[in-house]
Amino acid sequence: MRPILIASSLALLIGPVTGSTASQTPGLSGSANACPTRAVAQVADAVATKFDKHQFVLIHATHGTAKIDEFLTCLVSRPAFTSRATDIVAEWASYAQQPLLDRYLLTLGTVAAADLIPIWFDTDTPDLWATLPTLRQLLATLRQANTALPMAKRIRLVGGNEGIRWAKVQRVEDLAAYPFRTNWMEHLLIQHFAKTPGNRTLVVYGDGHIHHDGPNFIADVEPAVGRSALFVIGTVHDLRADERAWLSRLGDITAPFFIDASSVPDGPWAPSLRANVNEKSLRLYDYIDGVLYLGPERDRLLTGALPLTAEQQRELARRNSIKLGSDPQTNGRKRYEGRAQWFRDHPRELPVRP
Repeated sequence: MRPILIASSLALLIGPVTGSTASQTPGLSGSANACPTRAVAQVADAVATKFDKHQFVLIHATHGTAKIDEFLTCLVSRPAFTSRATDIVAEWASYAQQPLLDRYLLTLGTVAAADLIPIWFDTDTPDLWATLPTLRQLLATLRQANTALPMAKRIRLVGGNEGIRWAKVQRVEDLAAYPFRTNWMEHLLIQHFAKTPGNRTLVVYGDGHIHHDGPNFIADVEPAVGRSALFVIGTVHDLRADERAWLSRLGDITAPFFIDASSVPDGPWAPSLRANVNEKSLRLYDYIDGVLYLGPERDRLLTGALPLTAEQQRELARRNSIKLGSDPQTNGRKRYEGRAQWFRDHPRELPVRP
């Protein structure tokens, strides 16, 4: 497979999806102005075609950097994606806020920007995800794309992070009913999405959790659904001096590209693609199915770009005192010992799609 090349930067606007970007993408249909150029839209479309043969496409979730969110914002705007995918599950969204996500993205209810903040704040890392403007732009772009679709075809975003309802939590024992996020994700993929006829889900989660043959939830998901149902994308975020020669053998390093890992020659591969120290095989396909290179421009760290308010900081301190306390290991064990409660309401723990 020849790589699909992108001739320009993936930089997107952080604000509303309007304005000058529209003139950069003439002739594109759908929410075209979420992609800065036609070439960016084409590589997003190439990623979307992986749903033709796979139920799950798995891709890296941001841990504070911009470029992957900017690419995903382009992807979810594209008709090639919205005509294939049925759902997105994201590491950075709280499943406690699923009714809010559904109201904003599916029934297209009017929701003030400030009222959306719990989607990112009610997670295990609110001081990261609640401070990233790119995630808010991504959500707004998905809503815009859904406005062009009939209700039954709109893309549902499901929270992949912990679903703690913090207003009801006063002590560590109150956390026992809530699964850790990786347990929730494994359960969600196997017991919900995999059993839904016609489901096609984009899984946005950290590389350490989604690679094949790793100590992660995919180790349990893969036997349940089969490797052929999964297409794992490894992401190279920018150009490193020690990866230049290897990337040059795959495509034009002056521009982003996407290529199947099965066509990558065996041999040492980019260190930035490695998710854990045990990934020692010289065959990249043992761990991922595709390589997405986001171009030579240096990625940007956006953590804290939207600072938490004083009230949010106080609430975060309260939550941390309950979670961690004076003995984090003991608190973690108490929570794990209550795991029999985690999925006792199955399948009702995931609200029915509106």
